[in-house]
Amino acid sequence: MLKDKKFTKHGWVLLLLLVTLLLDGVIAQVFAQFVMSPTFTGVPQLTLIALIMATLLLPEEEYIVAIAAVFGLIFDSYYTGMLGVNALLWPLLVYVVRQLGPVVPKSPFYIGALVVIVLTLFTLANYAVNRFLGFAQVTATTLIANHLGPSLIVNLVIFALAYLPLRQILINLRID
Repeated sequence: MLKDKKFTKHGWVLLLLLVTLLLDGVIAQVFAQFVMSPTFTGVPQLTLIALIMATLLLPEEEYIVAIAAVFGLIFDSYYTGMLGVNALLWPLLVYVVRQLGPVVPKSPFYIGALVVIVLTLFTLANYAVNRFLGFAQVTATTLIANHLGPSLIVNLVIFALAYLPLRQILINLRID
């Protein structure tokens, strides 16, 4: 009788996401003078990119939605100071990506396209939640021009640089 082996490398996934969480802060701090100004705010989202890639390339990881919620809460407490927004949005987005995973080809182009879609949805949902709570006062046009566009550019560059190393790490986690 053939029995599928259960995925047991949850700790490595957690470590990878912890490293990307810390790298998010380092990238934002080091490149703040280049990617953050009043008219150009590109926010790096390496952790969300790593979550998307882990969801697609490690379909055996059954706890990825819960991991996304925990890391969203950690991200909120460490970077934003307003608990709950990323803790709500990240697991929702990861759940949607997990449902789409079987039909998305695992090539860089398709994963990159999905990253762009997820980052766009995340930015718009984050804006909607902040607007609802009264923390965002900018118009949708300003959001798209000054925040969404630059953030997508910054994150596409990050994705292009991080794709191969992240892919190799995640593929190696699948091999026993």
